[in-house]
Amino acid sequence: MRKIQVLGITLVDYSLKESMRKVDDYLRDRKTKVITYMTIKGVMTANENETVRAFLEKMDMTIAADTDILQAADAASRNRIREVAGNEFMEEFLKKLVRNRKSVCLLTETNAQLLLLKEYVRSYQENLNIAGGFTLEELQTDEDFLINEINIREPNVLISLLSDVKRIEFLDASQMKINVNIWLMLKEEMSLSNKHRGIFQKLSQSFMKKLFIKRVNKYNNNTGEEKE
Repeated sequence: MRKIQVLGITLVDYSLKESMRKVDDYLRDRKTKVITYMTIKGVMTANENETVRAFLEKMDMTIAADTDILQAADAASRNRIREVAGNEFMEEFLKKLVRNRKSVCLLTETNAQLLLLKEYVRSYQENLNIAGGFTLEELQTDEDFLINEINIREPNVLISLLSDVKRIEFLDASQMKINVNIWLMLKEEMSLSNKHRGIFQKLSQSFMKKLFIKRVNKYNNNTGEEKE
């Protein structure tokens, strides 16, 4: 476990082994624990938006989705680069759920995203017990109705794919009401299908990486000047 700082945001980086131990603890805890992936786009947004920053810093666990985050925080050991680049957290997390016969529910904003998310998690573990899938676009009433529908399925884990605004709103409305051990939040800019990434996605990721590195260098230079 190591505290890291990127663009002024304090986060805790866990090795794969440490994160799996914490997942075991979370699965035994009655209180919902929230884990979120953080991308370079998410970190840049948090640098500009205090609400997003506060959201990230109150998570029970954050998982780096991009190796550039570790490199920017000088936490890029060879082992951690391999773990993040291969998304080994997701692989081991879903493997653990199958091994321990835990169930999951999926939550997205649209039906198209739900299909992608189902395909994504099944690509890691085809025997994953998916107890239900829900979308915000099909929500007929309010959040309480959706929370009740999820609770009826009694999942151990909720995996969501929502925009920053939606996930913050939904977390605020439901964290004390939803009955899951772990809520794993994916980011909408994460590629859910590495096998089918198009040229546009690759160019967009390359642009975002360059922008992130430029932003980090500028921030670090300015911080250094202030210290002097």
